[in-house]
Amino acid sequence: MDMRRAFLVFTLLVVMAGCGSSHWLELTPELEHLLELINAQRAEGYTCASGYMPPAAPLTADGRLNWAAQMHAEDLDASGELDDLHTSPPGAIHFSPGTPSSERLIQAGYLYSAMGENVVRGVTTPEEALAAWLASDAGHCEGLMRATYVHAGLGKSGAYWVLDMAAPQ
Repeated sequence: MDMRRAFLVFTLLVVMAGCGSSHWLELTPELEHLLELINAQRAEGYTCASGYMPPAAPLTADGRLNWAAQMHAEDLDASGELDDLHTSPPGAIHFSPGTPSSERLIQAGYLYSAMGENVVRGVTTPEEALAAWLASDAGHCEGLMRATYVHAGLGKSGAYWVLDMAAPQ
């Protein structure tokens, strides 16, 4: 009887684990290439607008962050958003309008201790996306180079590229 009870408890735990709100998405080859470029830059260090950022460990792709970044890119693309690129826009199809990046990561199932997001619009290659973030004086370069972040999620839809970076709790 104890084996049977242990089996039932184990089965219940497995079923409950599958009921979470976590989402997962693998990177496309184009976004894998962008992550390789980002990590190569992190390995070298970079002088951002605020000053020199020393080398940092590579970011590891996280499927939950990939999902959040891809859904946000699709929302931006669907709405043609031109203003606040870090908040889900009116006409969003995946997240409620006004949802900030911090909430999108939680909805993806990623509990973070630190997070940041970079968005760029109007570039066509991974190299151009990275160059735009490195040239930004709005903190995108510093975020990309921040050693605190260990995971990355990338998304692309139309003219929008999204990079979500985070450290787990």
